[in-house]
Amino acid sequence: MKIAISSKGTDLDAQVDPQFGRCQYFIIVDAATEAFEVVDNKAATLSGGAGIQAAQTVQKVGS
Repeated sequence: MKIAISSKGTDLDAQVDPQFGRCQYFIIVDAATEAFEVVDNKAATLSGGAGIQAAQTVQKVGS
């Protein structure tokens, strides 16, 4: 199982960002192996629809 975490930084010690759609990064963690990857949230700067675009980004990475 993979878990997406909205993050203010690029490592596992970074603060969690309470804003999903406008967070700077997503950290995608594989719960079985504890491996992770960092994804830049390009939707953070959109004027509208950031939450939908962010969810689509996470969905594509998690597949």
